[in-house]
Amino acid sequence: MAFDPERTREYARRMARPDFRAFDADNHYYEAEDAFTRHIHPSMAKRCMQWAEVDGKKRLLVGGRINKFIPNPSFDPIARPGSLEDYFRGRNTEGLDLATMFGDLDPISEHPEFRDPAARLAVMDDQGLESAFLFPTLGVGMQEALKHDTPALQAAFAAFNSWLDEDWGFDRNGRLFAAPMITLADPDSAVTEIDRVLSMGARIVTMVPGPVPTDDGYRSPGMADYDPAWARLEEARVPVAFHAGLSGTSQYAKVWESGTGQFEAFRHSAFPLVAFADRSISDTFAALICHGALDRFPELQLVSIENGGMWVPELFRHLTTAHGKMPFAFSSHPVERFLTSVWVSPYFEDDMPLLKDLLGVDRLLFGSDFPHAEGLSEPLNFVDELEGFTDDEVRKVMRDNACRLVGAG
Repeated sequence: MAFDPERTREYARRMARPDFRAFDADNHYYEAEDAFTRHIHPSMAKRCMQWAEVDGKKRLLVGGRINKFIPNPSFDPIARPGSLEDYFRGRNTEGLDLATMFGDLDPISEHPEFRDPAARLAVMDDQGLESAFLFPTLGVGMQEALKHDTPALQAAFAAFNSWLDEDWGFDRNGRLFAAPMITLADPDSAVTEIDRVLSMGARIVTMVPGPVPTDDGYRSPGMADYDPAWARLEEARVPVAFHAGLSGTSQYAKVWESGTGQFEAFRHSAFPLVAFADRSISDTFAALICHGALDRFPELQLVSIENGGMWVPELFRHLTTAHGKMPFAFSSHPVERFLTSVWVSPYFEDDMPLLKDLLGVDRLLFGSDFPHAEGLSEPLNFVDELEGFTDDEVRKVMRDNACRLVGAG
């Protein structure tokens, strides 16, 4: 047999797997087509999500408009896990377009693990994973799509969360922790939905980073209007995961690139990639700190998922500068407040030693983004990025830190 260097590297990766089963803080499902419609009240159906055939293609209507957040919202066919790894590592040396880099697509029927929890658990066993947080794929674009109709937004998220618990479970065998979606668009309704999902056994909830949509525009999530929601989550000791998605910070792009239409995943221009790729998550934490929410709720546990980590140094620089100029504006040092409240799941391409130095190893979480195209096809390959970490530090990042967040393991 001819020497195959890639096969040799893959063998070495598998042999180097840790001697424990890991906890993946960033796993995904592909939503069933009735995820938003199965439990929606009939009176709200036309204001929320519907399916329609347009020009021979199956399209998702949100609020009566074709939604383009995911170009193929039925997920059939679907990209193979990790197919865009070279793109996200900045290794597109041949200058290929994204469609070419995606490669061949598979019928989703070939991947029951993308929609079925029993099949996913079997795949996790093979991958060396004990547990995982599960996040939406389509769902993280829906708050912005319904920002103009707050009652419809609340109804859609409540229906989605009922579907999520029914199909995946908020806590399945202590291994799969599906995160219900919460929107703060109406503060009273947010508390009602938080109480409902907590009563159903939710161990973690998710929001998209960015300002909160309101009837009058956008508002910082750090304002006192949202204190009842933060208080409830702090009291319950349930972490809040800010998972990357479409939010009000998409307005940044419109200032510079007006007339470009709806945001579509994987159809980026170069300018926003350079100018404000990290603005949503960085500005969200800046708002929560500068507007006092984390001082009012010091035990609140916040997690950054699929936002990378290279925004942290710049945020810390700005927080330190602001504190030096206006110490009276803060009840505590803003960087210290961040470090006591926030966990970060870096991208696999991030500078891990730098983030360990800034955040401390106890605040880092391994996340593979499986089975997305931009993630890792083999989640435990993330270990390769932890060069220089001790065995104890690797275990913390790959398992123990996430376990402690939800009291698992």
